Amino acid sequence: MWKLPLLLLLPLECLFASVSYPQGLDGGAAVRLHPEEPDTDRRNIKPFWTGSGLCPPEPRNASGEFLLSKDSLMNLELIASLTNRGIRHVRIHWLLELLGVSEQQGQFRYNFTTLDTFLDHLHNIGLVPGFELMGTPQGYTKEQPAAFWTDLVQQLVERYADRYGVRYISGWRFETWNEPDLRNYNTLNFTLDDYLSYVFAIRRGLDAMSKKYSSLSKTPPRPFPLYGPAGLFKSEAHHPFCWTVMEYCGLNNTAHRSCPFETITFHRKGSGRWASEVLDGGRQLFEELLKRFPNVERLGFANDEADPIASWSTARPFQADVRYAAMLFSIVTQHWSAAAEGDVFGRRLQFLSHDNAFLSYYPYVFEQRTLLARFQMNLTDPPHVQFVAKPVFSVLGMLAKLGPLATPTRFLEGNVSYVVSSDRRMQYLCLLASRSNDSSPLWTKRSYFNVTIPTDRFRTRTRISYLTEALQDGLNDPFRLWQRQGKPAYPTPAQLAAMRALSLPSLLDGGPHIVGAKDGLKIELRLNLRGPWVVSVRVCTEDGAHPGRVHGVRMRTVFRDEVLILWKLSNGKRCIQTYEVWYKPSSARRRWCRINVAEHTPFMFYQHKSSVSSECGGVLGYYKVRAVDLFGRKGPFSVPVYYNPE
Repeated sequence: MWKLPLLLLLPLECLFASVSYPQGLDGGAAVRLHPEEPDTDRRNIKPFWTGSGLCPPEPRNASGEFLLSKDSLMNLELIASLTNRGIRHVRIHWLLELLGVSEQQGQFRYNFTTLDTFLDHLHNIGLVPGFELMGTPQGYTKEQPAAFWTDLVQQLVERYADRYGVRYISGWRFETWNEPDLRNYNTLNFTLDDYLSYVFAIRRGLDAMSKKYSSLSKTPPRPFPLYGPAGLFKSEAHHPFCWTVMEYCGLNNTAHRSCPFETITFHRKGSGRWASEVLDGGRQLFEELLKRFPNVERLGFANDEADPIASWSTARPFQADVRYAAMLFSIVTQHWSAAAEGDVFGRRLQFLSHDNAFLSYYPYVFEQRTLLARFQMNLTDPPHVQFVAKPVFSVLGMLAKLGPLATPTRFLEGNVSYVVSSDRRMQYLCLLASRSNDSSPLWTKRSYFNVTIPTDRFRTRTRISYLTEALQDGLNDPFRLWQRQGKPAYPTPAQLAAMRALSLPSLLDGGPHIVGAKDGLKIELRLNLRGPWVVSVRVCTEDGAHPGRVHGVRMRTVFRDEVLILWKLSNGKRCIQTYEVWYKPSSARRRWCRINVAEHTPFMFYQHKSSVSSECGGVLGYYKVRAVDLFGRKGPFSVPVYYNPE
């Protein structure tokens, strides 16, 4: 996966400040980019961390009802609203529970109605399924032969390739049964022979469809890879399915396919203390597999449950605040460091996925392992749902702003780490840094973080603009505010508005700031931060692309006087400062007014509640959105869209 060309980037020197700091402040750290000498540390970085996952609750045969519930659909739509596809894949258990199957005269017949509806939603909002071939279709019996699985895969691929196009379907991650060695997942009571028959039947189905579509178009020779075995790989005595299928992958048989997988998926979580436990666990498993089966080195590897600790529903305070955001940042950047430095495991790493797309519930709305806090407002008529973004949601949006080339992760004293990225034309730079003690609090909260960036290294004769955003302990912390509010199960509109005001990254130092690109001029930042923290510094040149036109504006009813507005943007996303959301009531005499004045809106959604005292009162009417970049340049408005909940 990882191609590591050596290109020029601003040389880096990591220094620790030698000045004296006031009492209660940590010494801090400094990052200085120097123009005097060349640096060959810039590598291609692909967003390998953009996967999330979830599991519908019991009963399994109600999975379709859960996934198509308003709560679930809105949760996924908010997840999809992160800029620059901050999350792309959503890996979902029990998808086959949404199917019906019958056998007539030796032919299988399928009812795709429920699955169609759900996959249409994912496609429309820009998400891609991690399609686990897992679950019991209604009408399925274990007596049905292995040919059932081959036929099912062919029917799935053909149906959805016709529905969405081969290019979209080739991005699906078809994966075998999740953790098949565990009894609570092995609901078909597979024997070892049953499991192997199931896996190779799926492989045959995908091979047949790959051959079909490769002959019809210019798609790659193998457009439908298979991922698996999605295993824990614990002791061989208790996990024989995963270890046995790996024996086939270890065979040196090039004439005939012996391994059913292109990418070996596994699950390695931490103990909940250190982010590094995830990388260490993955590397340890990789080395063990390589020792036992040397030929697997040619395959890709992926940890698609790369979480700090198991059990999403267990309430843990660190999962509620900036600590979880900083841990996810560390998990991603530690894996990136392994890849960028040429580590054998890092070179074979294809992707990470985090299981955090679940729906939380009271009284643990913030403390469960989710991206959003969900409030089930059951006392209203009708009942409705309210979501508040957690810091971990925002950090994924910040990671999405990294450029296509990046340095390896740098690790400094004081628990500071950072990555510097840029585009190939040196018209964009993004420095992303974090300080934390992983899941534990920091003893010294305050620290300085100094950044020096010389402007004459940018390939421009025009102006330069820079913007600093941060997530900080206690400041971007809706959980702490909710605690101070008394942990209400049904927050008032004012309480929800106050939580949302703290839920997204904050602008620091009154930015953005515009400067001239002059010889010897430096951008110098001296940040006094409350840890744990995550900081993003973005620098753009004025000759970069202007903001594109916002499109795909859509409204979702939250409640009678409240609406969620979502949209899409095709180009220029990394240099976007904010979005302007405008509203015009239905009355012909009313004018357009901006409804998010003085609100930083870095992602592609905004929740609007009517205010009687406002000139923009009401929710019924027209909405339009435009993007604003770091120079204050405004893109074209989207086409106005009319909203009428009735």
